[in-house]
Amino acid sequence: MSQTQFNKGDQVEVTTSPHNFSTGPYYPATVLRPVIKDKAHIFIQYQTIAPHDGGAPKPLKEIVAAANVRPTPPRELHRPFKAGDDVDALRAGRWYRGTVREILESSKYLVVLDGQAVKEFECESFDLRVHREWDDGSWVPPPVEDELELQIKSPGVVKCRKIKIKIRDKKEGMGASFESGTMEDDQDDQKFESKQFNPEEQKSSGVVKCRKIRFKLKANKKTARKLYANGTLVEVSSDEEGYKDAWYTARIVGYIGKDKFLVEYVSLVTEDGTQLLREEALASYIRPCPPPLPPVIQFKRFQKVDAWYNDGWWEGSISKVLTGSKYIVYFSSTFEEIEFKHSNLRLHQDWFNGHWVMDPCQDFYGC
Repeated sequence: MSQTQFNKGDQVEVTTSPHNFSTGPYYPATVLRPVIKDKAHIFIQYQTIAPHDGGAPKPLKEIVAAANVRPTPPRELHRPFKAGDDVDALRAGRWYRGTVREILESSKYLVVLDGQAVKEFECESFDLRVHREWDDGSWVPPPVEDELELQIKSPGVVKCRKIKIKIRDKKEGMGASFESGTMEDDQDDQKFESKQFNPEEQKSSGVVKCRKIRFKLKANKKTARKLYANGTLVEVSSDEEGYKDAWYTARIVGYIGKDKFLVEYVSLVTEDGTQLLREEALASYIRPCPPPLPPVIQFKRFQKVDAWYNDGWWEGSISKVLTGSKYIVYFSSTFEEIEFKHSNLRLHQDWFNGHWVMDPCQDFYGC
């Protein structure tokens, strides 16, 4: 593995077995700083390793060889795997290379690890990713485009048509005719020309002369059809009882009309389990997938999170921090508390007015 230059704050993975890069294990970490006058080493902080000193767990900090460090692989969206896939599996806070042997129920897989004493174990889909090698500054195989960034097309021009407005003045018995110009989008500013009634310019025939005036209207029209092109990865919600505050990863299959889409879920299957589930969804229940954020070292109490549960993301908050990178999460929509592993949680973000926003007290290392 070629040596890569890292900067403070970079998200990386560290191997303790440099003689065998391919199988790992790789430990998630954050670069604290390069070592002064020693470019061959860097100072890092592990995200899933904490020394057991009897007190509150604190992430382990260590100076490691830069040659044993690689960038964190590109963000993986939830995707179905098949038997024989070459994967990395997260086990005990570290990534091991393995092979999918069997597809189990509830989005779980039986994985065979390479070169480990425990050959087989069950793994949830969230704890799997495509295996990639870091080779001379690039990933092999290269990541799929939509794993790196969601591509959303910019809105098109707002088109308008000419209109005529006729107004009858009942008191004077005169008719007035107004004809508009065209409206066109000019970087979200619409210019609208019209002709306005001017009583000072009347003719004896009763026809009203008009003068041109210009209005400037602000517009930001984004049609759902142009926002979500076919093939776009999104998250879909529902107003059904028991499914509120849950978001499921899906792909746009087609536009049906009237702001309604046909979507295909990534982790939900039909009742017979033979194919991925498809259904219609209103645009108001669709949002882009949240942007990737730096990994959180440890979640704090009361921090807002999304928890991966029953093949979807559920909005909740940390009610208790347990040992072993586990947490109790409270869900206000169902009044339940459930235990989760660190790897099955992500910081909560809200899709608001076309932008992703986060609670001001949230940060990547706790409130």
